[in-house]
This record gives sequence, structure tokens and C-alpha cells, in this order.
Amino acid sequence: MASSSSSSLSSKKYDVFISFRGEDTRESFTSHLHSALLRSKIDTYVDYRLEKGSEVWPSLLQAIDDSILFLVVFSENYASSTWCLNELTKIVFDCSEDQEDRVLPVFYRVNPSNVRKQKDSYGEAFITHEQGNHNQLVLKWRSALTRAANLSGWDSSKYWNEADLIEKIVKCVLKKLDRIYRIDCFEGLVGIHERIVPLESFLSEESKDVQFIGIWGMAGVGKTTIAAAVFKKHCCDYEGFCFMANVREESEKCGITNLKNKLLSKLLEDKESQDGMPDRGTPLDMKRLRRTKVLVVLDDVSNSDQLEILAGVHNWFGPGSRIIITSRDRQVLGKQVDHIYEVKAWGFGEALQLFNLNAFKNNVTDEEFALLSRKVVGYAKGIPLALKILGSFLCGKSKNEWKSQLEKLKGMPDMKIQNVLKLSYDGLDFQQRNIFLDIACFFKGRNVDDIKNLLDACDYATTIGLKTLEDKALLTIIDEKVSMHDLIQEMAWELVREESREEPGKRSRLWDSHDAYEVLKYKTGTESIKGMALDMSKIEDLCLSPDVFARMRKLKFLIFHNFGSEEFRLYLPQGLKSLPNELRLLQWDNFPLKSLPSTFSAEKLVWFEMRNSQVRILWHGKQVSV
Repeated sequence: MASSSSSSLSSKKYDVFISFRGEDTRESFTSHLHSALLRSKIDTYVDYRLEKGSEVWPSLLQAIDDSILFLVVFSENYASSTWCLNELTKIVFDCSEDQEDRVLPVFYRVNPSNVRKQKDSYGEAFITHEQGNHNQLVLKWRSALTRAANLSGWDSSKYWNEADLIEKIVKCVLKKLDRIYRIDCFEGLVGIHERIVPLESFLSEESKDVQFIGIWGMAGVGKTTIAAAVFKKHCCDYEGFCFMANVREESEKCGITNLKNKLLSKLLEDKESQDGMPDRGTPLDMKRLRRTKVLVVLDDVSNSDQLEILAGVHNWFGPGSRIIITSRDRQVLGKQVDHIYEVKAWGFGEALQLFNLNAFKNNVTDEEFALLSRKVVGYAKGIPLALKILGSFLCGKSKNEWKSQLEKLKGMPDMKIQNVLKLSYDGLDFQQRNIFLDIACFFKGRNVDDIKNLLDACDYATTIGLKTLEDKALLTIIDEKVSMHDLIQEMAWELVREESREEPGKRSRLWDSHDAYEVLKYKTGTESIKGMALDMSKIEDLCLSPDVFARMRKLKFLIFHNFGSEEFRLYLPQGLKSLPNELRLLQWDNFPLKSLPSTFSAEKLVWFEMRNSQVRILWHGKQVSV
């Protein structure tokens, strides 16, 4: 998912650049600081690294450009050196406001206020500069000093000795470098920064309360990637941190107690517990944990028991702690979570960029490939997982192979994508699965009340079922209409196809007009079929047998629609002997007969619609007014 970035650290040569006044500290403080940084494997630049024969100032400018952090050692005579002041000006004004924390001032045996306001030795130095025809630069130097001295740094007078001061500086540098390198790992991640901003507001230091934060969305939409980005960027701000990946899968493998042991061991920085060890949540463990500010990510939590065992309640953790939970099921997050961040599918522009990065690694220059890319992105509908899988699969393949794959996707979705999306479906009970499949096959886009009426008539607990499906991100209800992502719908269709690959008549639902046509034409329907939909505008004319529905006795939904056209497509030259008495929905546009079968009992029917039909008499001789 990564792309090249102008701010990437790959071009940086040095971790730290030290700006200092040589005659003040070269043989003392700066020398000791430099040695301590090198012992910690921090590549540090000081001016004696200049190669012999090189032009000094251009080489220094290049070294500043090649560095990540800047330690500025303000000593008594720092401001007397125009060289130091020019160095500082370059450092300070080349850093944007959001990078000022990369400039770290050390006030070595000087008062920070004197540096900030240019007093004492700093004031004397500027009197000399003003007398030395440096008037054009003086204002810039003063501004640089004031700006740098206002930044957070170290005052040597507040430390017992220089060794303690240097130790604190090295620890801070390591922490900052760790954070910067972690952030840089995500430079170029398409759309990631916009998506982590809402989460970062919940991590604000202003609130010392413990916060539980949920990241919720459909499978494959990028929840884990977002959580990982936030974790890597901010974990160094916490006393303890742990990213626990794949909670659902790992708890099935090794047990939830072992996961809790590992979590506590990581947060309390103890030796990792061995599998099979008793529960580590002793009173002492919990007391220690309550004193620790932690950042925890629990990734892919699938039920509330997992969350309760691993994260318990807010007062388990120290003030300012943040517990981030990713889940496909909003119900899992429940009352325990303070904030829920919903991750939505990506827009077309971001999706195209992500796909191209995986499919081509670089920009697409071939117009035909660019057109094919847009078609693939249109299929993926903004799901990062699908974009990445398809992009990686098609990378390096010919245009004909691309076209072949696009054709294949129309009838058989990619199984890697399907297997991930199916995880939410696997957690449904029998009724919820039926509600989901019925909506995917027949009722997507319909009014929610209509769907409730139809499915309640099938003895389903539809209201709670819809809520569960919505919580699991398998469908959405917007403006009273029920909808679902196209890839989720395709996953549902594929589940039904798997019931009988070769014989559509043995499947539970027929939504594809070609399959329905074949079953009707050859009378291969069975009692397995619970619903059938056919768009008559997509088929040839067909004469139906009078007993075409005889074996479909469990049929609940029969939908033959023609979208306003008055053309007949299905003919009944010998009439119709029967309709299944289990029907809850009967929609038959352009019905060719004047009456329904006399044997049809409409006791369970809740939806009856026959547009542009010839029917005049329903059942039991009841007439229809024209």
C-alpha cells in the first residue's frame, strides 16, 4: 500500500545534527554527548566530520538537509559566532511548524531567558554584530534564537551532573527517532492520514480518563491498518503498549486466558508467560496495571467475552490509557466503548490510486491498462482488501489476462476476498443467515418496513435480525431503504451457488435470470427453492408447463418483473394448475391468464402485485376490479 513520499526518511543520512560553539563545548559537553549518542547507535553529525578539502559551508548545509533531529547546544559564546547563528537560522527556518519538535535546544550553563531575549552574553554578542555591518542578518538571527529558545528542551542547571543530563537527552532522542521512523513507515499509505485523524482526537493528552475506542466496519475495509498506524505513531507516548493481532483466531488456537497472560506480561514488561500458565490477573498484577498508562490494540474481537476478559473495565488501567478495539460487529463494542469510529469504503480516486500501486508499482502510462484499472476498481467498490488482492494478482499480467479475469469476476468472485468477507456471515445464526440471503438475493434496495412484513411472515424475528446484520456491517439502512455493499451481496450469491454448482434447481434461491429461465424451461425446480426472481426483459419468450411449480412446494417468494413493459415473455397456453401455498410474495408482471389457480390458498400471502396483467378473478372466485 506504500507509495513514494517527499518526506520519506530513506534519503536522510544522519539521525542527529549537533549545532554548538566549538571553543565552549567541543572538548567537554558536546564531546561526551556525541559519544553517548554513538554508543546508542544514533548516527550523529558534528562539524569535525567534514572531509578534508571540501568546502565547509556547503557541506554543513548539506549535512543539515541530511539530518532528522537537531540538537542545539546554547553555550555562553554561541551567539558570538556568525557561523553558529547561520547554522541555527538554516535549521529553524527549514523546519515547518509541525516539525519544530525536531529541534531540541540544550541550555548549557546559560539562562534560557537570556537566549530568548538576547541578554547578557547574547546581548553583548548582538551589539558586536550590529557594529560589524551584519544589520541585514541580525533580525533573522534574533528571530531564530527566540524561536528555538521557546521550544521544549533541557536547562543544565536543573540536573545534578552532566552525565544525568546526557542520559535524559539520549533517551529523548531515541524516543523521538522511534516515533519519526514509525510514522515514516506509513508515509504514502493511501488515505491513511485522513482516516487516523478522528482516532487521534480520542488519544488527546487533555483527557486523563481511560478511554475505550472502537473501530468498526465491514471485513476488508481497513480497520486493522488504521489501528496499526495509530499504534505505531503513538505507542511511545505510553508507559506500556501492546498490539494484540487476530484476537478471534488466536483465542481459538491457544485460549483466551493465554492471550490475557501475554497481554499483561507485555504491558507490565515481565517475562512473557508460558502457554498453560494460570491466569495472571492477580491482585498485584492489577494494582500495577492501574498505575500504568497503556495503549492497547485488540484487533478483530468477535465477541463480548473476549473483550471482557482481555480489557475488563476502565479502572483496570492507569489514567490516560487508551484501549482500541477493532471489530466487524458493533454489538461486541457495546456499552463498554466510549467512542466508535466507523470505517467506510474508499472513494473512487483513492481506490484507483491504491489499486495502481499494487498492480503497477508506478504510474500507469498505457491508456488501455488505465481503462481496465478503472473497471477493476469499479468492481471492488472501495474495499482496500479487494483492491490489494486484485492489484497484486494482476501485476505483470497481459491485457488479455486482465480482460479474462474481469470476465471471470462477473460469475465467480475472487475466493481470497470471499473468505474474508464470509467471516461475518459465519457468526450468524440460522434465522439471521436466511434474512441476510433473502435480502441479498431479492430485497436489496427495498423499504425496511416492507422487508419486515415479508420476513416476519416467514416466522423470522426480522427486527432484531436486521439490527444484528447492520451491527456486523453486512447491510445498511439509510432513509428507510435496506442496502449492502456489492461485494457483500456477491459473497451471499456465492454462498447460494455453493449449494449446488451444477444444478440451479437444487439451490435455495434463484436471483439470476438465466438460472431461473433454465429451471422453468426444463422443469428442474425442487422443494429446495425458497425464492425465485426473473427479469423478463432479459430472457426469450417461454411457454411454461401448467405444473411448472408442482415440485417447488416451499417457494416463498416468486418475482417475475418486467419494469413497466407490456410485452409478454412467459406464456401459459395450457393454464396453470397450481401455485405453492407457502408463497408470501407473488409479483408477476404481465400475468397472461385471467384467473389464478383455484387450488391456490393465499393464506400466507402478504404481498400481491400483478402489473399489466390479464387477471380478473383471483382465488375462490373473487373478482378484481379493473
